[in-house]
Amino acid sequence: MYKKILVRAHNWIGDGVMATPTLSCLRRAFKDAEIVLLAKPAVAALLEGQPDIDRIIRYEKPGKDAGVLGFWRLSRRLKAEQFDLAFLLQNAIEAALIAFLSGIPERVGYATDGRSLLLTRSLKLKDAPLHCRERYRALLSLVSAKPEGRGPYLHVTSAERSAARALLQTEGRSEGKPLVGLNPGAAYGSSKRWFPERFAAMADRLAAEYGSESLLFWGPGELELAEAVQKAMRQPALVLSRKTTVREMMALIAQCDLFVSNDSGPMHIASALGVPQVVVFGPTDPAAYYPDGSNDRMLHVPVDCYPCKHRACPIDHRCMDRVSAEVVFETAAALLRAGKEKRGAVFLDRDGTINPDAGYIDAIDRFHLFPGAAAAIAKLNRRGIPVMLVTNQSGIARGFFDEDFLDRLHRHLQGLLAREGAYLDGIYYCPHHPDFSPCDCRKPAKGMIDAAILDHGIDFSKSFVVGDKALDIALAQDGAQGILVQTGEGEASLRELETAGSLPAHVAKDLAGAVDWILDHYEGGQHGDQ
Repeated sequence: MYKKILVRAHNWIGDGVMATPTLSCLRRAFKDAEIVLLAKPAVAALLEGQPDIDRIIRYEKPGKDAGVLGFWRLSRRLKAEQFDLAFLLQNAIEAALIAFLSGIPERVGYATDGRSLLLTRSLKLKDAPLHCRERYRALLSLVSAKPEGRGPYLHVTSAERSAARALLQTEGRSEGKPLVGLNPGAAYGSSKRWFPERFAAMADRLAAEYGSESLLFWGPGELELAEAVQKAMRQPALVLSRKTTVREMMALIAQCDLFVSNDSGPMHIASALGVPQVVVFGPTDPAAYYPDGSNDRMLHVPVDCYPCKHRACPIDHRCMDRVSAEVVFETAAALLRAGKEKRGAVFLDRDGTINPDAGYIDAIDRFHLFPGAAAAIAKLNRRGIPVMLVTNQSGIARGFFDEDFLDRLHRHLQGLLAREGAYLDGIYYCPHHPDFSPCDCRKPAKGMIDAAILDHGIDFSKSFVVGDKALDIALAQDGAQGILVQTGEGEASLRELETAGSLPAHVAKDLAGAVDWILDHYEGGQHGDQ
């Protein structure tokens, strides 16, 4: 129906996170369309690498896109692209005007801010769902797309996670202690900020009773606030000595075992990354903005003047005053205790397991999935089982392709999966030569497994390794269950394993059969309580 779709993102980071389910639905509805995001730099960085987006156009205002000339220049650029649908998540008249001047024939969004005549299809804002996440999804009805699929999610690479760990080490992070992220700021204003001294008291008690360490997050203009919390604490707390990028902030949040926040953009990031968190709501309505992760806990005491839109409380800030440090501590402590129970994961080989092994793939168009592979991975996703790709890629060391190409290929893979509502939670590869570059990551060594365990908090003893080679089955040693698929080199590998007397836990015809076996065994025995 549409070949080229422009999505105008909202300007706030939190709204960018809440829009990701809608992007996922668009991707599934229009599998062959090119989906392009128009976004301000912060939201563009937030959604970098998302598999539901083909590319991003940064709208840099103020700057080169500011003023009448910049506005006209952007419209001309978009017109040259020949989009056939503008899907407007932002409600400002500016978004509709840009789409109109760009000659995009179909323009859908909410009829607000005086822009009804600029839209070809619209919904009235007064009839929209209360929650922002559902408000965005309601627009899907205008383009006959189903509002179903995964919840909010974000993509953080293994390299970004490793860089975050290295940064924390240089800042004095103590290894082995639970890391509690504290986010005392809120870009909207002080009315949405819980009191610094209560952040400090709550974090001190967590440190005393659970041995945790605190990392204070801060945004533009919030460094003094973070330092005020740090100074009020009796226990040591980390405040990064420099401003972080959006991507660095995401990776740092992903390192946390617990996040304590006000209603803010980082709150939505923590939820989308699956980090357990406690959120203190004050003047805003949780029903309109709450995150919906299984480990999100909202604390809110309605008062007679709630809700309000004041940036600074004009009276006594009673909505925040009635949320005690004690109740936040108790909620946070329960999440820390529950977080000690780690999940099992499914580790997948790539070539011969999810796609035909075509040798050293040096062109994107040579990469294709096995029929049914995406649907099988989607089954694991729906059960909430982490899915990790672990693949030897010696073609890098051999000079057949470079790491930039491999990154593009894996983004293409995520895009193919996204069209079927599937995704990989992590991608790990070994770039080393098997003969000249000794390493601890090339399968059957466990370096890639260890990195995934560190990044995602996985219990390997509850996990499964699926592949078409004997080395994949060897990788399952030390507690996991190995499953051999008979695609790729599976038949020859089975004979090799039979001769060696080291059969896998199961032999499946293909990935779909392997996943069905995993789900059966995940429901019972040691895998049944996830």
